[in-house]
Amino acid sequence: MDTATATTGANQTAAGSRDASSLARRETTRFRRLLTFAGRSPRIWIPVTFLILVGAVSIGAPWIVPYDPTQLLDAPLLPPSSTYWLGTDDFGRDMMSRLIYAGRVSLGVSFSAVTLAAIAGVLLGLSAGYFRGAVDFAIMRTTDLFLSFPTIVLAIAMVAFLGNSIRNLILVIAVVYIPRFVRVVYGSTLTIANAEFVEAARVVGARDFYIMRTAVLPNVAAPIFVQFSLSLGFAILVESGLSFLGLGAQPPTPSWGNMISAARPFVDQPQLLLAPSAMIAFTILALNTLGDGLRDALDPRLHGSR
Repeated sequence: MDTATATTGANQTAAGSRDASSLARRETTRFRRLLTFAGRSPRIWIPVTFLILVGAVSIGAPWIVPYDPTQLLDAPLLPPSSTYWLGTDDFGRDMMSRLIYAGRVSLGVSFSAVTLAAIAGVLLGLSAGYFRGAVDFAIMRTTDLFLSFPTIVLAIAMVAFLGNSIRNLILVIAVVYIPRFVRVVYGSTLTIANAEFVEAARVVGARDFYIMRTAVLPNVAAPIFVQFSLSLGFAILVESGLSFLGLGAQPPTPSWGNMISAARPFVDQPQLLLAPSAMIAFTILALNTLGDGLRDALDPRLHGSR
């Protein structure tokens, strides 16, 4: 009799696990269909095309740029010409080469920082929303503490304490943006954690981390993608601001922010200021437009939940 009962319980557990997996697969399939639909939206494919182009040019900078971005080539402050498309800076370095290389720094730092922030924020937000209790209190009160400081002020204070380096800059921006991912994931997890299919998985004995991975996470993926896109735009702005203040990438390493800072005294050479400013503006615009497009495309209330 005990053997029969144990066998029945095991079968129920296996069936519950299969049900949870089936539900997770259906949610993943629905999410992929929504992404396919999103790919047809101009508010998504246009900024994606622009971002892919900028990213490809930045990654391929060593093979694309005509000159070494740190090499003193010619007279300083030469106007744009067929030799130097954007002219030369105050040290006689090619502005076009520096602008392309600067994208490697600005985009690389921002993408790395937001990726770290997303990983940590998702783990913390899932844990707080799913386990509740003391875990919820500790994580969310710490999150509230970080959110109580203005982003740029907190970033400046942390960089001043840790010192100027690319690694520290990535770490600082990641720490600053972790609370935003925690908040987004936490709010979504609170709703999903009380859903019937999650309760059913608990009843049949599925492990908490299995439920979080297969049932909860697929259902909170959409807002994570939206938050990632929006945070990446703001991270570029923070990185550029810190570099502008001399707290980011240090010369002669180019970044869009320190290029703007170096161009301030030379009002008679507007391309020195306009070129990096335009790259920052258009990249952030593309990321914000992409975030808005993803938010609309992945909203089941607008496109149905089937």
